[in-house]
Amino acid sequence: PFWLKPTWRSASRAPPDLALPSMLHAVLPHCRRLAVGAVPCSFCTLAESVLPAGLRASRHINVRLQSASDQFQPKEGRRGEKPIGVGDRGAGLVYRDGRPASSAALDSREQVARDGVWVVKIQPPLDISSDSAGGIGRITPATLLLSDRKWTFVRFVKEEDEGHFSLLRCTLSEAQQVAYRYVEEFQDKGPMLKVYMDAKPEGDHAGF
Repeated sequence: PFWLKPTWRSASRAPPDLALPSMLHAVLPHCRRLAVGAVPCSFCTLAESVLPAGLRASRHINVRLQSASDQFQPKEGRRGEKPIGVGDRGAGLVYRDGRPASSAALDSREQVARDGVWVVKIQPPLDISSDSAGGIGRITPATLLLSDRKWTFVRFVKEEDEGHFSLLRCTLSEAQQVAYRYVEEFQDKGPMLKVYMDAKPEGDHAGF
């Protein structure tokens, strides 16, 4: 669902529009298939034998999983702000891994229920606010991107969503402002994500 790009250390070094066709053709071939909405078949669930001891009894938070199409419906901005949607060009949400595809392309990844424990990558958007983008006049919200290794799971956590502050602290405590945590899905009046806060994935379980 993203046009992936190399890691950029700051928004000022990122290309102005990752949706340009020339950028799209320059990335890895499998990323092009993801961008048009094809859902990969496999999913990285971890075997019980490789999970940290006592993981399920450790501290965790619960995050309600919401549809991107609902979260990013156009809304009136607060005074002095302009609303930003998932696909806004020029001043939209841009992450280290790229710019989100359309809400319709993300919908296909929201219909699959997953069993077991796996690892989620958590990242805040790059700062493309008016101060860092030459007076473009929009404030970038701290909407977090959650994804798995194969991009079969893509969700967003907005500032007003329960659990946002705890997840944001996780990212800000890391040198690259990208965090990895063990998670599993469950149902409670809709899909929920249980995020285990204390156990940090290492080695092959992280770094994607």
